[in-house]
Amino acid sequence: MRRFATVAARCVRETGGFALLEVLAATVVLAAGLGATFLMLNAALHATSNDRFRQAETSLARELTEDTRSLAYTQLTPSAIATALQSSVSGSTASGSTLIVNRGVSGQASSVSFTATFTACSMDDPADGTGDHTQAPASGGSWCTDVGSSGSTDTQPDDYKRVSVTVAPTSGRTTPTVQQTILIYNKTTHGPAVSCLSISSTVCPGSNQTYTSGTQLTFYVTTTAVASSIEWLVNGSRPASSQLTTGEDDPYTPSTTQTSFTWVFPTAADGTYTISAQAFDANGNSGTKSQLQITVNLHQAIPPATVYAGYNQQIGGVDVQWVPSVDQDVLYYNVYRQTPGVGNGSPVKVCSAVTSLSCYDQTGTSPLPEPTTCATSSTSFTNSANYWVVGVDTNSSTGQPRESTSTSTPVDANLCDHPPSAPTNLTGTLSNGQITLSWTASTDPDSWDSVQYWRIYRYTGTSPNYPTDRYTLIGSLDSSGNQVTSYTDSSPDPGGVSQNYCVTAVDTHMNESPCSNAVTG
Repeated sequence: MRRFATVAARCVRETGGFALLEVLAATVVLAAGLGATFLMLNAALHATSNDRFRQAETSLARELTEDTRSLAYTQLTPSAIATALQSSVSGSTASGSTLIVNRGVSGQASSVSFTATFTACSMDDPADGTGDHTQAPASGGSWCTDVGSSGSTDTQPDDYKRVSVTVAPTSGRTTPTVQQTILIYNKTTHGPAVSCLSISSTVCPGSNQTYTSGTQLTFYVTTTAVASSIEWLVNGSRPASSQLTTGEDDPYTPSTTQTSFTWVFPTAADGTYTISAQAFDANGNSGTKSQLQITVNLHQAIPPATVYAGYNQQIGGVDVQWVPSVDQDVLYYNVYRQTPGVGNGSPVKVCSAVTSLSCYDQTGTSPLPEPTTCATSSTSFTNSANYWVVGVDTNSSTGQPRESTSTSTPVDANLCDHPPSAPTNLTGTLSNGQITLSWTASTDPDSWDSVQYWRIYRYTGTSPNYPTDRYTLIGSLDSSGNQVTSYTDSSPDPGGVSQNYCVTAVDTHMNESPCSNAVTG
């Protein structure tokens, strides 16, 4: 018995640790497990990528099928759908019955190209009889099924169309693919549609254009049926009489499905305009309208017609404010000052690339002190400090910013002008997340001057910084000529930070009163 125990103990000692064969077996098992894990991760990543592509494709397919509802019924053919949607789908190019669209996909560093392929076929509702389907409908396309007969009982069998769009990656992938299908009814209650609006009588659809010369532009309109009237609009409104040619009406009565109208460019008003046309039947029903964007850039920017400039004692400098130029294509404004006897008397640019309608100049020579009494508004009690504003637009030849050579009429900021008195009794009432400020109006000491504006200051410190804490400028009179002494701020605590408010009075020469008492929002 003792001998058996000794042998057993020796066997245990000799077999301690792992044998090489056991290590190799464990390595094989581990490698197999890791391989299976990596295969699972790769499959999961592939599935995630497919899901992201499918989501992008589904979103695009839904957008395109809904957009086809806005097309004229006669445009519901594969090639016509793709061409018609190109102008309204950003980043798209039409080619036959397909639309190549670039869209972003989650997880992809750059946009992905998708191919949307359209199919469309006509269908007959047997409830109103069956028609002869042996030929395609006049609007083009094909029949989904040919169940008609020579003995047709339906003279208009094209009751609705089945439109399908299939979206797939353009290249690099073959899957996934998404398809959406909708039915669009041929509703006879709709009025005639404008199937084409173009600046060419032979090219359809029309394209957006830029014009740097000329005085007018003719548009060609094609409708799906002879309309009772056609109305055309400029930026959503009927054009002024000055934009109509002699003898032209808007709306006008067409005699055929192909007509035209002429738009006279607005006088001295460059910019981008949306021109749209819509057709109506005798009952006032309208169909789909069409529109084009026309950019007019005929001249340099026209300067503002009205400029205000005056020494502002609160900021220790000159406040300048102006009405916008009549041109819509002004990129920004530059403001200049010229003071005889200061420096070499040459103009100095005091504000550059201003995208708003005001600026302030704290570099000019202070005209103070001024006379105790100002005789008239035209009294200059020191050297004149003339300010003017210049518009900057885009040079149509180079595409670069172009400062106009035309300037606003210079305004002397050193006229005798005393600041108004400060508004009083400012209160603030909080309600529904808003604060309504109310105050007692102040007056101007100059008999020929008056308060034209109230300036609201909003700040977090103990007192406002001039002019850093300027918040808004509102008129002292409303559209009916009634005095305004209140203002409502819809966001009185941006970022959850409570704000303080005070109000100043500003006269016609931009001179500003001290601040009223303060309230907390």
